[in-house]
Amino acid sequence: MAAQSCEINGYHIPEGSTLLVNVWAIARDPDVWTEPTLKFRPERFLPGGEKAQVDVKGNDFEVIPFGAGRRICAGMSLGLRKVQLLTATLIHAFDWTLPDGQLPEKLNMDEAYGLTLQRAAPLMVYPRPRLEAHLYQA
Repeated sequence: MAAQSCEINGYHIPEGSTLLVNVWAIARDPDVWTEPTLKFRPERFLPGGEKAQVDVKGNDFEVIPFGAGRRICAGMSLGLRKVQLLTATLIHAFDWTLPDGQLPEKLNMDEAYGLTLQRAAPLMVYPRPRLEAHLYQA
């Protein structure tokens, strides 16, 4: 909320105005991202990638959907660790196949509009256990 009237990039912002950040536009800005709407490229954030220097913990504007500064997601650190552990466990424990002989390069990667990024067509995969049966028992 604007604490006082001001001007930003030629726009007059009256005192008390609620300002919203267009996260959708940031994620698709060609001045910030190479091929922003055409490809899902998580390797951008790996060493050697175009955004390897981006801090996913909230200090860079490119990852503003997670919040920033004092308003950053309180559970982000735990969430990042849990996602890595869960993903590694699933990859280790199962072989994954697409239904009906689908090919990975033919998957529909279109996005659905919303507050969070989601696929327009849900991804369906079939897990097949690859370890000894007793390892899957609790």
